[in-house]
Amino acid sequence: GEAMNPAAMDALRAALRQAGLSESIKNSRELSGGCIHQVVELTLDDDSQLVAKINRDSFLESFETEASDLAALGRTETVVVPSPLVVRAKGNFAVLLMTSIQSGRATTEAWQNFGRDLAALHASPAGSRYGWHYDNKLGSTPQPNSWHEDWIEFNAVNRLGFQLNMAVEYDRIEQFEANRIENVIARLDRLIPRRPRPSLLHGDLWSGNALPAVSSEHSTVAVIDPACSIGDGLADIAMMQLFGGFAPACFGAYEEIAGIRLNDDAAQAAIALYQLYHVLNHVNLFGRGYAAQAMALVRSLPD
Repeated sequence: GEAMNPAAMDALRAALRQAGLSESIKNSRELSGGCIHQVVELTLDDDSQLVAKINRDSFLESFETEASDLAALGRTETVVVPSPLVVRAKGNFAVLLMTSIQSGRATTEAWQNFGRDLAALHASPAGSRYGWHYDNKLGSTPQPNSWHEDWIEFNAVNRLGFQLNMAVEYDRIEQFEANRIENVIARLDRLIPRRPRPSLLHGDLWSGNALPAVSSEHSTVAVIDPACSIGDGLADIAMMQLFGGFAPACFGAYEEIAGIRLNDDAAQAAIALYQLYHVLNHVNLFGRGYAAQAMALVRSLPD
């Protein structure tokens, strides 16, 4: 790839210093998938590997929330995630430095292990309320996470309501579409549980954020780029099923450990509703190309 901007390199070296690591970089390669940030895998002189995310210093806060989200997932000792090392701004650049994931093969066994890891994440104690300690981002869209005792209220305010207001404000959807989504929000109590088990969610679990990996001798799938909050575990499953890329073995293993059936009517209604949040976010990020998919989901919901 292209050489790194010298000021960005300065910020990166400052982050390495702060982490107590050697500043001598043996080599670096750009990783794909950073549609917002520059993402670089570094090999240091001692052959250790790290990943750095680099962007303008205006991204400092979003790097800090990402580091906190990764740390929260890591503390559960369930899913494999990079460990954040340092978030540092210098000059006009911000850097998030984290451990590197050892890549593995996407075998059936790896997918089964991931399904179990995810079920274990969702079963980890996560308190009794829905929300998160701070707001974060879903892609580049703000994701509000104010605490609610009631999951229906949380979704009406922080999820669907927030995305709908943004779509209306930016003329991303037609009035009749907005009315139909308002109608969905008005009947959320028929679509999702009011008090699901509070689970720590990854929050943005599409296949681009799932990397086959080797961890402490077993193969699994690691996850990156979280947008954490506490909510219904099915919200993660919904994102996984929205754009594909996750093997059936992973859902089978999840069902077995979680003791649920993903294709029963109640689960299907909840999954479609949680998918609507992500598709509305795509409407807001990428435009009306996703509006038809949003309306198809609305039509699929039970009355």
